[in-house]
Amino acid sequence: MDRRRALIGMVGAAAAAGVTGAGSAQAAERRHRRHRTLKVLQFNIWMGGSQVPGGRAGIADTIAATQPDVVMLSESDPKRVANLLSDLAERGLTYHDNKNPSDPGVISRYPIIDQASFPYWSKAVISVDGTEVAAYSGHLEYRYYVNYLPRAYGGGTPAPLETSEYGWGEIPGGPITDVDLIMRLNEASGRTQVTRTMLADAARERAKGRLVFLAGDLNEPSHRDWTRRTRNLFDHNGTVVEWSTTKAIEDAGFRDSYRVAHPDPVRTPGFTWPSDNPGTKTESLTWAPKADERDRIDFVFYHPDRRLRLLDSVIVGPSTTIVRNERVEESGNDRFWKPTWTWPTDHKAVLSTFRVTTGR
Repeated sequence: MDRRRALIGMVGAAAAAGVTGAGSAQAAERRHRRHRTLKVLQFNIWMGGSQVPGGRAGIADTIAATQPDVVMLSESDPKRVANLLSDLAERGLTYHDNKNPSDPGVISRYPIIDQASFPYWSKAVISVDGTEVAAYSGHLEYRYYVNYLPRAYGGGTPAPLETSEYGWGEIPGGPITDVDLIMRLNEASGRTQVTRTMLADAARERAKGRLVFLAGDLNEPSHRDWTRRTRNLFDHNGTVVEWSTTKAIEDAGFRDSYRVAHPDPVRTPGFTWPSDNPGTKTESLTWAPKADERDRIDFVFYHPDRRLRLLDSVIVGPSTTIVRNERVEESGNDRFWKPTWTWPTDHKAVLSTFRVTTGR
């Protein structure tokens, strides 16, 4: 009996030691986990800031003020990116670029360990304290801008397609609200097709265990913004349009960071184009001067992951915009990070902040 009690005691002690050891290992793992804030900026730099006096410096000043970790650049090229990295270095900031041979680009405060180019998109893979992140930057076809058709303007659709006769000009017969026609011409732009090519690569990155972000100037609105609730606002003229590029991105599992943080497209429309810019005349900022052409065409998307949490998303840029060729205050409840420096572009930027759990 005493021997059996001793054996039972030994087994119990071993089991307790195993539980304690497992608990210690889990505690050690938790101690080694770290939370990092990761700020992602979508930024159309309007031909490298060349359209506004002081615009080149304004690009670097924007990044210096907002301190993003990753910046997706639209209307960039190797020379513009090199200028930007030099300007940031003068401000004591070190960024790396993904060396895309054309527009668009990615720059990062973290080392870039891999990069790739796709039609209208480019990729940088970065390491955030050992957690690998794939960041995609997009700048899609600007023609076929058929969200102008309900606003009684042509969208620059090329011949011989329907509505090509209007170019970018005013439509004499008034708004075109045929949603089937709008969707057909939008599909002809190729924006959704090239995005699906990028999304296939993003799926492979996720299979490798990498976090994935994609951002860009899509030159197309969101299906979450042209809804029944907005059909009689912003010169939508009764149309409800399920814009196909953002829909394809969401169908691939991504989430629109601005709409997650601000789900109401009426109270927080989040317009990014056109932006007011005091450095240039309104005629340089509007392409539909008799319309309310405001739209949200700049986005930051993320794929959900247990290591990732969205904290905030905010518009960076002036709180004023252009409506019917007039400078006006935005009418919604969006929050703005208003520049005290030269604003370099005709777009507003989008800054989304995340918490990333890293392995060390």
